[in-house]
Amino acid sequence: MQTRKLKHLSVPVIGMGSASSSGFDVEAPADIDNARRIIDNCIAHRTTFLDTSPMYRRAEGVFGQTVQGRRNKVTLATKVWCAGKGTGRKQIARSFKLLGTDHIEVFQIHNLVDWKTHLPYLEELKAQGKIGLIGLSHFIPEFYPEMIDIMRSGRVDTIQIPYNLLERQVEERVLPVAEDMGIGVIVMRPVGKGTLVTGLKRQPDLRPLEEFGVETWGQACLAWDLGHPAITTLIPATTKPSRIIENAKAGDVRLPSEMREYIEREAARCL
Repeated sequence: MQTRKLKHLSVPVIGMGSASSSGFDVEAPADIDNARRIIDNCIAHRTTFLDTSPMYRRAEGVFGQTVQGRRNKVTLATKVWCAGKGTGRKQIARSFKLLGTDHIEVFQIHNLVDWKTHLPYLEELKAQGKIGLIGLSHFIPEFYPEMIDIMRSGRVDTIQIPYNLLERQVEERVLPVAEDMGIGVIVMRPVGKGTLVTGLKRQPDLRPLEEFGVETWGQACLAWDLGHPAITTLIPATTKPSRIIENAKAGDVRLPSEMREYIEREAARCL
C-alpha cells in the first residue's frame, strides 16, 4: 500500500468512508459483527484511514465500537455538521465520546456549515493537541470558490471533495490551489456513488491494465484518481468486508499517464 502525506501525517492512499454504513445499528449484533469484519480487513490490508461524520447517523458509534482495543492501528477523521457555537461544541464533544478517543487525527467542517463559528474552536483544539489537522468538505461546485478562499487563508490542512471520472470540476481551481498551498486532499465518491461500476453499459477492456496490477474496473477507477498528483487518499464507502480487499489492491497500482488516458477513454465508451 502506497502512503502519502496529509501535512505531517502519513496515510494510506486507500482508506474507507462510512456514509454507506450509516444504517448500521450499534445495538444490532449482526451489524456490529459485519462492521468489525470490515475494520479487520482495513487493518489487515492497510486501508486504515477511516472517515466519518455525525451526518452519517450511527457511523461514529459503529467506528467507536469496532476500533476499540486497536485504536492505535487506525487514523480517524470526522466532522462537525451543525450551526451555532454551543451546538457545535456539543457535537464535537459527542464525536470524541462516540469514537472512544481523546485525540482525532483529522477534524473537518462538513459542507462548510457555519465554518466561521467552528474554525476558531477547531484551531483551539489543535493548539491543545486534541486534534491533529483541520479540514473542510463540500461536494457542490457552487461552493468551491468559498472553499478556495478559506484554503488560501492558510487556516486549514485538508479538504475533502468528490473526484472521479464523471466529476472533475475540482481539476480547474480546487486541486491546483491545494497543490500550491500544500493542503492534503481526501477524495469522497472515487467511483461516483457506485455509478462508475453499476452504470456500465458494456464491459471495459482491462487487458492493457493487467500488467500494472489492475484486476477490476473499480480498481481502475481508484487508480485513475490516484494518478492526479494533488490527491492524498481515497475513501470509498462500503458495507461489504470483501470490497475492502478489492479496493486495497488499487493502492499498489502505479499507472503511467497513457494508461490514465486509456481509462478515461474506456469510461467514455462504456458508461
